[in-house]
Amino acid sequence: MRENVARLARGQSARRPEPTGPGDWERLKPRTLVDQAVEAIVAGAARGLILPGDRIVEAEVARMLGISRVPVREALRLLESQGVVTNTPYRGIRLMEVSAERIDQVIDVRVALEVRAALAAVRSGRHRDGGIANLEQALGELSLMAARRDAYGLAMADTEFHRRLCSLGGNAVLSMLWESLARQLTVIVGLSTLGKSMRRIIAEHQTLVEVFRRGDADELERALEEHIGWQNREVDYQRLVAERRGQRQTTAC
Repeated sequence: MRENVARLARGQSARRPEPTGPGDWERLKPRTLVDQAVEAIVAGAARGLILPGDRIVEAEVARMLGISRVPVREALRLLESQGVVTNTPYRGIRLMEVSAERIDQVIDVRVALEVRAALAAVRSGRHRDGGIANLEQALGELSLMAARRDAYGLAMADTEFHRRLCSLGGNAVLSMLWESLARQLTVIVGLSTLGKSMRRIIAEHQTLVEVFRRGDADELERALEEHIGWQNREVDYQRLVAERRGQRQTTAC
């Protein structure tokens, strides 16, 4: 655990600017120590440095990040409220499990929210012009992270793509509900790159953009269900985690 936290602290990506509108400058968001601790833990999870079920020790994280325990404690509380970590008696704080049942539950909620948002965007005409440009910008970031072979960067860009898709639905409550899953999605997508080609992930999102551009409601619903549901279920997360844990133990020896 100590080595893993040290690695993610050294390799932590800079926080990406907050997007505004097409052609606008992007505003930088101030980063507190809590923000940095949250990002370090999520980055480590998305890169497979911290694996599902691994114990996360507050004091060790604080020491490796060079900060006090207070912001780390607050970061872990925030991540617990978002389902990224769990805190149970006698087991301590651990990264969320990525079981088949958990993935199915996340998929069901994502499909319901994202299909509803996408169809609302089509009905209102927000899938045209600015809407497409917004998704294409996110797709460009995905492609850049894939070219860099950055699992965390790609996972963040994937999350941002779907965040923008939801926002085009124009329903703030829906976006808020989706946002509660965002960091779980970042972890899950990052782990998926251990067994799924980044090139394929990019191709799936390119298909979504083209279907969204055409604006056919039935086709769009099918494409989202396939992308979020069927294709994500092809990834055997438990096998990937077991293999990565075995590799980690071998390296440690």
